[in-house]
Amino acid sequence: MTYAEVTHPLDEALANLAGEDKKVADTLASLDQPVDSGWFFASDLLDDEVTLEELLDETGRYWKTDWRFLQASLLLPYYIVPAVSAAIYGLYAGNRVLDVSARNFAVQLDESGQIADAAFTSRRFGVLESDPAAAHPDAIPLPDRASLVAWMFDRMIEHHLRPLFSHIRAQTKLGQNVMWASAAYGCVVPLMGLQRAGFFTVEEALAEKTALLDNGPRQLRDLLTVYPLTSGEHQALFMRIEVCCQKHHHPDLGKCGFCALRPSEEQREMQQYYFDRHVAELELESSAS
Repeated sequence: MTYAEVTHPLDEALANLAGEDKKVADTLASLDQPVDSGWFFASDLLDDEVTLEELLDETGRYWKTDWRFLQASLLLPYYIVPAVSAAIYGLYAGNRVLDVSARNFAVQLDESGQIADAAFTSRRFGVLESDPAAAHPDAIPLPDRASLVAWMFDRMIEHHLRPLFSHIRAQTKLGQNVMWASAAYGCVVPLMGLQRAGFFTVEEALAEKTALLDNGPRQLRDLLTVYPLTSGEHQALFMRIEVCCQKHHHPDLGKCGFCALRPSEEQREMQQYYFDRHVAELELESSAS
């Protein structure tokens, strides 16, 4: 997403993060009302079994699998990260948190069946009472940061992900821990992105990860481990998800790079290898410029 103009308090908050690092901007969902075709609205996924079945069918078409539990597992990270990231980036950008409840979120599929975009149907947001933006028509004023974080998780979890997970479980038999691990992943990815963009030090990001998940529902805790790796003068955060996402059941996918099925030593060696390659590429680009 490109924030070309600052016209709304959320734009003002998120533009700073988008300027920090392109990957941060690309993770954010659109803040514009969906108007074209091909959108699945989260509120419909909760209210209508047929709509969820259609979304799973399209996901299965893209990934070439008829297994319902695998369709759901492959769908969730692509669905969750744009929704959750928008709230968490806003929290750290300036204590302005987009409402990520189901009634406010939608995803669009491309012709292949892959999630190609995500958007919010309004710009409703939580904000501190002391913020001048609290007077904005879209604002939900809250007394302090603790109340703001609680409001964020209430909209994110109780009014979106928890009921969605219940529907997915009923239709696919996918394990609850797999779904909550996707939610925890969605919460932590923004912190890792902010650390890599220089918004946080490694130590600050690790502390924020603990504090953030501790303020959320207990199901988010202890599902993933985050740790720093070092390559030359560079340091960045990596993760291990302690619950297998199940995608290794797909004949063409195999284990992901942070899967609990991999021995810890093997996993870190693999991540270190790719981090070293990334740093070498950065240094090569720097020397060529």
